[in-house]
Amino acid sequence: MSKYDYIIVGAGIIGLTTAYYLSEWDRGSRILVVEKGPGPASGDTSRSAAAFRVFFTSRINMYLAKSSVSFYEDIQRSGFDLSLRKVGYLFAVNAIRYEKLKTGLAHADKLGLEYRILEPAELGEKLGMRTEVEGTEEAEILGARDVVAGIFIPQAGTLMADRLATYYYERAKSRGVEFAFDSRVTGFILEPRKPIGIEGEPFPWQDKRVSGVIVEGEKEYRARKKIIVAAGAWTPYLLEPIGVDSFSRPKKRQIFVIRAENEEQRRVLFARGLNEYGVAPMIILPNMAYMRPAPEEASFWTGYSDELGRPFTLEENPVPEERFYTYTIHPLISVYFPQFEGSRPAGMWAGHYNLSPNLQPVVCEPEESDLVIAAGTSGSGILKGDALGRITAAVALGWSSVRLYDGTEFNTKWLSYRERHVDREYLVI
Repeated sequence: MSKYDYIIVGAGIIGLTTAYYLSEWDRGSRILVVEKGPGPASGDTSRSAAAFRVFFTSRINMYLAKSSVSFYEDIQRSGFDLSLRKVGYLFAVNAIRYEKLKTGLAHADKLGLEYRILEPAELGEKLGMRTEVEGTEEAEILGARDVVAGIFIPQAGTLMADRLATYYYERAKSRGVEFAFDSRVTGFILEPRKPIGIEGEPFPWQDKRVSGVIVEGEKEYRARKKIIVAAGAWTPYLLEPIGVDSFSRPKKRQIFVIRAENEEQRRVLFARGLNEYGVAPMIILPNMAYMRPAPEEASFWTGYSDELGRPFTLEENPVPEERFYTYTIHPLISVYFPQFEGSRPAGMWAGHYNLSPNLQPVVCEPEESDLVIAAGTSGSGILKGDALGRITAAVALGWSSVRLYDGTEFNTKWLSYRERHVDREYLVI
């Protein structure tokens, strides 16, 4: 049996950033990251669309994203290539959605966030988007409505998830953080703080703590200080057997790659006049299908967050459903971009979102158990990853607040579920 100061379950972006900051702030501590996959970010982090934005109407989301993206930009400037491109986000909205978003945009104005409203004619000119769709047969079937505006957010873009994970992994490892890959956690060890030497301990009335993890193959690791669970979609399945609620549940999400093969399609991908790169922004259509530019492979990554009808469930090795592309994503995209009508996926993959009830993260230590939970990133783990790593490490260290990269003082209770302090987010994808 091996003893550590901290054990982190999960080597995705949150587990890696937490390990990185714990190793910085508790120098000399022995830290182990246990990961069921073969390497860092081998789970849902690597299956992310890896897009980011600073534009949120919730102050909490803005703090987390602004600080994290600032750090990523400085990583890039330092010479570590994340393939970070500020191509922008474009929310193409119909009249109904535009009215709903006006409250959120008013919040954004108060927060001093930058955005531009693009007219339908400009969307057609620069992107080749069909904005007038009502009256067409496909629009009638899909319930699609005309695009009345584009909300363009310049402080947003894309990066490479595996490069970001590599940055934290290499630096955590250089500080002595240990990693156990291909090590599936199957349970936790609960022990009384004051054992009395009776078989069957801990009893319900005893003050107890989570002191270790059990790994497949009957291997045990114990922690003197804290166990941190940052296992993404697997978090509720790990914690429910010991009676702990992570306030998060997994849903399958899928990404399909469509190539820009002809001149009309390439005109959409390599759009001019919206950013310095001469490529399309991340496009979110009125029906909430998205098109994420991948110019290095002359493609868009496309997806759609299907809610009603998609179960909360975990797939061990999630498989993309080509039928989902054919009957959902393809028609939703081609109604506004007929240039891609008939396009078939050149590649596809699937992962999970770990969804919290209000789609904002949960970071807490339940019942002074020496167990810290970092969950519920709800599809935005990468874009908030640096800030969440700092906050999770601070909770593990028992701090009441932590300074984020951009200097923001963040109360570590704000993301807990007993003293939660989050406001409504109006701009949800």
